[in-house]
Amino acid sequence: MTSEHTPQQVLHDPATGLPAEDVAAVHAYAGAFCGRPATAADLAAEVLAGQRGPAARPALLADVRRTAFGWLRDSRSGLLLRDFRNWAQRAGETFGTTDTLRLVEHDAPLLRAFGELPDQSRAALWLCLAEGEPAFAARVLNTSQEFAESMAESARSRLADTFLRLRAEHTADARCVHYGGMLGAIARGTHRETPADLEQHLETCEFCAHDIALLRTLTSAGTQELRPLLVDRLLVWGGSAYRAARPGAPDTAASLLTSGTPSAPSAPKAPPAPHALGAPPPAPLTPTEPRPADPGPRRPVLAIAVAVVVTAAATAVALNLLSDVGQSERSAGSYGPPPAGPTRSPSASPSPSVSRAAGTVLATVALKSAAGPCVGAAPGEAPDIPAPSACDGGTAQQWRVVDIGDGAVALQHVASTFCLDIAGDRAVGDPMQLRPCAYAQGDAAPYPEDQAFLLRTHQDKTFTLVCQDKPAIAVGTTNGEIRMLPAGTSGAATRFALDDVLDKALGN
Repeated sequence: MTSEHTPQQVLHDPATGLPAEDVAAVHAYAGAFCGRPATAADLAAEVLAGQRGPAARPALLADVRRTAFGWLRDSRSGLLLRDFRNWAQRAGETFGTTDTLRLVEHDAPLLRAFGELPDQSRAALWLCLAEGEPAFAARVLNTSQEFAESMAESARSRLADTFLRLRAEHTADARCVHYGGMLGAIARGTHRETPADLEQHLETCEFCAHDIALLRTLTSAGTQELRPLLVDRLLVWGGSAYRAARPGAPDTAASLLTSGTPSAPSAPKAPPAPHALGAPPPAPLTPTEPRPADPGPRRPVLAIAVAVVVTAAATAVALNLLSDVGQSERSAGSYGPPPAGPTRSPSASPSPSVSRAAGTVLATVALKSAAGPCVGAAPGEAPDIPAPSACDGGTAQQWRVVDIGDGAVALQHVASTFCLDIAGDRAVGDPMQLRPCAYAQGDAAPYPEDQAFLLRTHQDKTFTLVCQDKPAIAVGTTNGEIRMLPAGTSGAATRFALDDVLDKALGN
């Protein structure tokens, strides 16, 4: 005999060994990528055949997205929806053609926050609140439905807290960091009054206005508002089509954060500021895109910012990470508007008029930060992680600037002969390391793009090293470490002293 407090047994699909509900979800999401049911069935079958054990539903759905992205590289590309192909092309233009989807996923703050939750919390949150299946969640988690729903609400709160932490860690503008905690408190209803300085900030900062709409939905909205936010953001692409294909789950076309389109994001205008980590600025509807229903009145939490919030929220969930991809100031992997202040138009070096053989050493320099310290590392077969320290003129702080072709350079550490290398996903915040020089290994080199930098000189006799594969990030010094920072960072953090020998070698 069972009761509402006794978990029911999960029924598994005999062909896959997975819960039948999860198999149905995989097929539903596959349809978001394919124009024909037979093709969607093939995509779903490939995903399910690749499972080697139990998998939570969010992981299964992520496999659908990644498998579809893999089809773009072979003869099956034409079987996928044109909207998805166009979206993937814009992703490649934004994040580069290497590890494109992984970088898109890395650049989505809510997805990253979701990934930091414990496994059971993720399952409860997704199944109860994103899918509206608390009874199935109880069976999966081997608990009662009441406790599964309680776990989901706790996970919802933790997701908001983690989002706010990631927001603070990856926001370049100190003003937006300053107001982050207050936005969270207002969204939760624990902060009744809006300070005048925050009201003034929200009048001009679409980034923070967008985030308070997201946080309000995440912390206190009902299911019809929350579900589109969770599904569309955590699936990255095709969320609204997935919601439409899932029978029995609550849905609405007039939620705070719907895109109004069943598949791909609309083509956005160039925004006033980059929002690369999944917080897009408002984008216009395309002529072929249905206009969302009027979302109706909202609770007057921030009266002075309502107009901005409504505009930003109404089109946000399409995850327009790919807007304004041609601008060099885009802070891929960062969050929020770029730091205020004038910028100079840098010159790219080495000069294209100078012809050199790949591997030519242009100069040997002390990689001296404009902020004062020099970048160095210990010699040896396993060299230390590069770090800034007081300049001493020794070989441990000397670097060869090596022309590796296509306008790019490598930085070879003299004492160890290893090259400066990005340790991570080529995103803001990723640390630097030393690895065997890719230019010397030829085609056998793994991830040569992690060592290829464009050297951009500035009028103040400094230069910036930006990632060739992702020019929106640059080598910089921060908190006693060498990490990738937004290329548009103002001040000395991403600038190094340009000596006369290197300046002459670059043809300036």
